[in-house]
Amino acid sequence: MAKARDITGCVFGKLTVLEFVKSEKAKRMWRCMCECGKTIEVPTGSLVTGNTKSCGCYHMERITKHGGWQKGSYNTWRAMMRRCYNPKDKDFAKYGAVGVVVQESWHEYIAFAADVGEPEGTQTLHRIDPYGDYTKENCMWASPIVQARVTRLHKNNKTGHVGVALRNGKYMAEITVQRKKYYGKCRAVLEEAIADRKELERLYWGEVT
Repeated sequence: MAKARDITGCVFGKLTVLEFVKSEKAKRMWRCMCECGKTIEVPTGSLVTGNTKSCGCYHMERITKHGGWQKGSYNTWRAMMRRCYNPKDKDFAKYGAVGVVVQESWHEYIAFAADVGEPEGTQTLHRIDPYGDYTKENCMWASPIVQARVTRLHKNNKTGHVGVALRNGKYMAEITVQRKKYYGKCRAVLEEAIADRKELERLYWGEVT
């Protein structure tokens, strides 16, 4: 008897084969990861013949009544799911590989769109806590300028809060405006320095991130 072919790692349409699961009614079943982030079990025959090319999202993009595939929020949702759950995604190492997840209800696009709405102009999805998960409480649409500020100030931050530094055992808020730095008071309590940071944002940026 010929040895069964191992198709682990092979790509069929939008599906990447992760592992062999079981034999069921003379069919070998494989666990596959779809580009959208969902996993499904598919028999070998359906994969190699092209009968199954996705978890169903490919078809749903065309027939679903919500029409999300034409909206910015849908493209954002697909990218979010891929980087958190698809090991083949170029950004997986910075998200899914380090434990960043998407809240369970957001695994369905309709729930995600209902919570966040649509972006305006050049806005993209922003995690308020850059170490946090993709949740309703931690996400908002934000302009590239706001996102760039957060990314820049977050580097090498030891307090876990953007724009709050730890110096000689004290916490201090800081902000940069046109290459000039402005500082808050030295605080013994982290929460007070966080409040100072928000006040600096209001004074110098006109917004709170």
